[in-house]
Amino acid sequence: MKYKAVKPPEWFAKGSIYQINPRTFSREGTLRAIIEALPELAELGFKVVYLCPIFEEDDSADPAFWSSRQKKSNTGNPKNPYRINNFFKIDPEYGSADDLRELISKSHELDMRVMLDLVYLHTGPNASILKTHPEFACQDKNGKIKCSEWNFPHLDFNCGGLKEYLWSNMVYYISEFDVDGFRCDSGDQVPLDFWEEGRRRIRSVKPDAVMLNEGSRWNYLLQAFDATYCFDWHETMYGIFSGKYTAEKLREGHESVAMKAPYGMTAVRDIDNHDTVTDWPARTELAAGHDGMEMIEVINYLIDGIPMVYAGNEIADAAKLSLFANRFYPGEYEFTDRPALTGKESLRRREIIKKLNQMKKSSDILCSGETVWLDTTSPESVIAFKRTLGARQILFIGNTAASRLSCTVCSDFPLREASAIFESREKTEILPDGSFVLPSHGYIVMEI
Repeated sequence: MKYKAVKPPEWFAKGSIYQINPRTFSREGTLRAIIEALPELAELGFKVVYLCPIFEEDDSADPAFWSSRQKKSNTGNPKNPYRINNFFKIDPEYGSADDLRELISKSHELDMRVMLDLVYLHTGPNASILKTHPEFACQDKNGKIKCSEWNFPHLDFNCGGLKEYLWSNMVYYISEFDVDGFRCDSGDQVPLDFWEEGRRRIRSVKPDAVMLNEGSRWNYLLQAFDATYCFDWHETMYGIFSGKYTAEKLREGHESVAMKAPYGMTAVRDIDNHDTVTDWPARTELAAGHDGMEMIEVINYLIDGIPMVYAGNEIADAAKLSLFANRFYPGEYEFTDRPALTGKESLRRREIIKKLNQMKKSSDILCSGETVWLDTTSPESVIAFKRTLGARQILFIGNTAASRLSCTVCSDFPLREASAIFESREKTEILPDGSFVLPSHGYIVMEI
């Protein structure tokens, strides 16, 4: 028997998430810079703004409590957004509590919601709460604080006082700032009962608040979380477009998840995020090329789930970014130079993202329709699937190869009755026998 997942509220299910790491979103790296960009994001059709952690960070210069990734960045930056000293304060690097209030208020005026990033698995070594309540951290038999795998003090969820403290933090941002929900960092490593009670408390204040798990424990979707990450999805997508995998692997992974996950589960579909731009050998924009990246975004919007776009993807940004670089410690890294991105690739990507956001908002098929994968005569290169809802269908066919190819799609999709709603820069040819001639990284989306 298949268990049923939590059903997200409509504003979340029919929207798209725009993820922002304030440090690299702009040269300024502040909340005010994001506020200034909100009208543009609303014009592009984004419905959810998700901010990486903006809370007071530990500024210890002692690398004994730095993560290996932080050291590897060679920025020399002691401050890590995921090593937090005070969950109730905004770090001056980003601005003030009033800046956050204004950002949320203006987002709401523009019909956008805001999610914050909760990092509850660990805290900073100098966190004042540990001085007051050392029992909030895991300790060995000698009373020495234990660290998580990232080398930060590991919080102890067997401690009732810790849980009350963190639940009050969740309610604080919902009630005092009118935040719309949370992305929960390393959610799988925090006990399920903590998240279930946290959900109950924030929803008692704001009934349509949401929670997104950065994890893959399917039972966490039954009562605690509205949606989950799907790590294999973006890893596989990157591998396909960088030549590591063939196209079949995407379908295999999707069908495997569908077998294991609860019925109706909602997955977030991303490609870049703050981790991948830091850790992968090259930005997806470079590894896949502009046309390949465009196709990835189209797939992420058309497949079941909620698309998440990393800041800069919507303008074809290929800057070298790092989670650990900021305006004070840039190291060898860059920032997204939004005013400079006005070339043809950037303009086209804006146009595509705007169309996709309009389609996601208005299409019941993309929100509720079934995903049906289709066989083709070129499975190693061609991704083909359709979304169906009653008699209505949306068909996607895309060529992941860097060369032109012909293929036939095994489907009862009525091509003669369908119309192309958009396609890649170089057009796809449909032959009289119903086969497709797809250009390099070319795709077509058809609807009936």
